[in-house]
Amino acid sequence: MIEIKRKYEPSELAEKRRNMALEYGKKIEELAEVKNRKAEEILTLLAEHGTVAKANLFYAVTEDGKRETYLTLYLKGLLEKMRALKTEIDVLNAERFI
Repeated sequence: MIEIKRKYEPSELAEKRRNMALEYGKKIEELAEVKNRKAEEILTLLAEHGTVAKANLFYAVTEDGKRETYLTLYLKGLLEKMRALKTEIDVLNAERFI
């Protein structure tokens, strides 16, 4: 069966994009907090493991390291979705004048 997509109004998409931007702001603040703690953790791990490379590897498996990876990838995805919505809004607005 073929699924027909509902056409959204540009204002609906703009509202969705605004909500994503708010979420982006909250998540970026959380990522900043994680990265602020990272320096101290890396120094501790560096003392234990001897090299920065090893310290970074061990950091990656800590809760903060996992959270940093998740937030970084999540924010990249959210940014791409926001860009796609902007493009869709622009296209819908342009179609109105055709």
